[in-house]
Amino acid sequence: MNTIADVVVIGSGIIGASISHELARHGVDSVIAVDKGAGPAEGSTGSSSAFCRCRYSRSELVTMAHEGRELYGDWAAYTGLENPRSELKRPGLVWMLGWDRERTVADAERLADHGVEVSVLDAEGLSGRYPYLNPCGEDFDLTGEIEHECKPAEAFIVEERSGYADPSGANQDLVEAARNRGAEVRFSSPVTGLLRQGDAVSGIELADGSRIDAGLVINAAGPWCNRINEMAEVDLEWHLTPTRVQVIYRGLPPEMKSLPLVGDFSTGIYFRPESEGQQVLVGSVLAEDEEEIVNDPDDFKKSADASYTEMKLAALHHRIPSLEARGLPTGIAGLYTINREDVHPVLGPVGREGFWVANGFSGHGFKLAPVIGSMIAQAYTGETIDRDTVMSMDFFSVDREPLLTEAKNVLA
Repeated sequence: MNTIADVVVIGSGIIGASISHELARHGVDSVIAVDKGAGPAEGSTGSSSAFCRCRYSRSELVTMAHEGRELYGDWAAYTGLENPRSELKRPGLVWMLGWDRERTVADAERLADHGVEVSVLDAEGLSGRYPYLNPCGEDFDLTGEIEHECKPAEAFIVEERSGYADPSGANQDLVEAARNRGAEVRFSSPVTGLLRQGDAVSGIELADGSRIDAGLVINAAGPWCNRINEMAEVDLEWHLTPTRVQVIYRGLPPEMKSLPLVGDFSTGIYFRPESEGQQVLVGSVLAEDEEEIVNDPDDFKKSADASYTEMKLAALHHRIPSLEARGLPTGIAGLYTINREDVHPVLGPVGREGFWVANGFSGHGFKLAPVIGSMIAQAYTGETIDRDTVMSMDFFSVDREPLLTEAKNVLA
């Protein structure tokens, strides 16, 4: 006899776990989540930089990112856990956009209109607050072929309450919270097929031969999403590509423990504190570093390339000149699932009854995860409860036109 559920969620990374948690929080009686991994955060979530920032080029994303950030900031109350593993650390985020003051102020005012707490600093103000940050706003050639002359930028934006969380801890918290609210979450449970009733999807089959009948199956399988969509025989007409992305780590001296998060347009990097300020995590904001498509999400190089490490460290040392070049950096690689049309996810029905998707988060998944879960839960139940997003799932619908954004990369 098959197990029966109202909803089956395929995937229990940060997106799948958030969907399961929100469905249970909205009172859905029977939610079963399955994941091929042995535990939480074995996919994209485990290598997330977990930036909780609000600056996006589209106002809708600013709203969602702000909502998500504040849920992470009230994590114990939101999840109902007395001692959650994750917490939002809020050292602030400095945007080094390299723009003139007028344009920078206008962008800060746009964020403030959406409730984001922002300040605008000039070069002197930046140096007074963060004396170890070089206020240079000139483009920096990482190859060293073009001679560089530092010139202070006119203005910088600071998101005063933005920060970062623990991605693996947050994923574990959501799994626990979902279970506490009645959802079932199974790991080591790869999906091998979808059940059908006529043209409709009616459940899943697992590798152990067991089956789960369900009124709705939601594909939140991260970089494995295309395999599930093929099982459902749906063509999304969106190119969702598992893509290798890298981050590096190196030590920080004690006097830089209060390092903010930084988004640096002139060098093409972002960075933030890690390990209670003992390290700095460095990644890329360049579209050219989001081009290595991975054919098999189970088989790719998971360490950082030497050339990447060298280039990003050069950028970091330009931004923090007093950082001594000593110690051995380390690095990892994980996967984004990039929507090549507009670097934003697709959500909801796909024209196959009984089957929804939550795919293609393009590096935005962690910060938006609680909001994505809320969108899907509201669409499924037709009910809005406390802490729900004001945004509709329709904004990311599969049949939308590609969204127009400032940049076609992780910053969007």
